[in-house]
Amino acid sequence: MNVRRLALRVPALLLVTATLLTVACTGARELSYHQVRSDRMSGARLSYSVWVPPDFRDDERLPLITFLHGGGDDPTTFDDQGLPAEFRAASERGELPRAVIFFPQGDNGFWANWYDGTRLYQDWILEELIPEVQRLYHTLPCPEDCHVMGVSMGGYGSLRLVMDRPGRFATLTAISAPIFDTAQMMNFATDRMTQLFIPVHRVWGPANESEIRARDPFRVWRSPADLHGTRVTIRWGSDDRAGIKDTNVRLHEHLEQHGIPHTAGEYEGNHSWRSWSPVIQQALRDQLGTAGE
Repeated sequence: MNVRRLALRVPALLLVTATLLTVACTGARELSYHQVRSDRMSGARLSYSVWVPPDFRDDERLPLITFLHGGGDDPTTFDDQGLPAEFRAASERGELPRAVIFFPQGDNGFWANWYDGTRLYQDWILEELIPEVQRLYHTLPCPEDCHVMGVSMGGYGSLRLVMDRPGRFATLTAISAPIFDTAQMMNFATDRMTQLFIPVHRVWGPANESEIRARDPFRVWRSPADLHGTRVTIRWGSDDRAGIKDTNVRLHEHLEQHGIPHTAGEYEGNHSWRSWSPVIQQALRDQLGTAGE
């Protein structure tokens, strides 16, 4: 694979994705929206949204899905794309396991604890948001009933959360995620096009190869024990953005080579919410068990 070409493609991928995904569909809001002030985010006020299944009861305790959005998205995107109606209908037909899904605000921060300390997305999710959502929506305890899922940039963020905070989630599902080895991440972080859209030095600091190597899933995940019990699923589209299919296939082959149980596969579709909706629903069935069982 031409690593340099992949590195140049990814910033363009992010720009196109951001453009496409910020075109909102009109319609009634079905999610519940919350705004919070976060100490982990330099006192900023940020938001998150929550989806609950039909006829959600005050005495009902359900699994919790942390869903990380892609670049250019925000906590309104699930609503804007009309997915709640699809999920509600699938749930009413008994085709979707009952769960609480929440969508934190991730901006274009790659769901990282930033090098400059101004944005600590991982800490915000794990130490502030998940406890709050568990309390407000009386969900089941972590880690056995907590799951993380993401699309595009959020897929990358989900991988990073599980790598950096092992044992915190029962399952990980990364859909259409850009996946970097050390050389690719070095090229990505030092590329001038990347720096036009992402505050690279604030997010990751200087491009230090030894530190980047510590965030390389091809180096971090070398045996089943490295997953600390988290079950991994990676999915990519048949018509996905440039480079994504190649790196997902490489990670799948790497996990197979090292005897790490996982689920991987290609879905029919492209890098869009229309293609992701059925993939997300299938992932929920895989994560939580088929509805009705």
